[in-house]
Amino acid sequence: MPQDGPDTLTRQRLDDLHAVAQKLNIEIQCTRLDETEYPVASGHCKVHGRDLIVLDKTLSPVQHIEIILNVLKSFDLETIYVPGWIREKLGGPDQEFPSP
Repeated sequence: MPQDGPDTLTRQRLDDLHAVAQKLNIEIQCTRLDETEYPVASGHCKVHGRDLIVLDKTLSPVQHIEIILNVLKSFDLETIYVPGWIREKLGGPDQEFPSP
């Protein structure tokens, strides 16, 4: 029987973040940024008017989570479902899962 460990939680959180990004029409690409001709850092950019989050493949999943969370801070999340843990991390109101 599989156990829910830190890796499972991290994977679920990444899946949650990818789902939120998809709802916002933000594409996420994971690539090796050390193989480019010019210096590139993980983060948000616009390509032909489309939002894109570029993640360096060499970074850890936890670092990917932090980068995506930082990008999502600049988007309006009020009109879509966002898991409670994401709203908590972003410091926004959590109407789906109120605190006791």
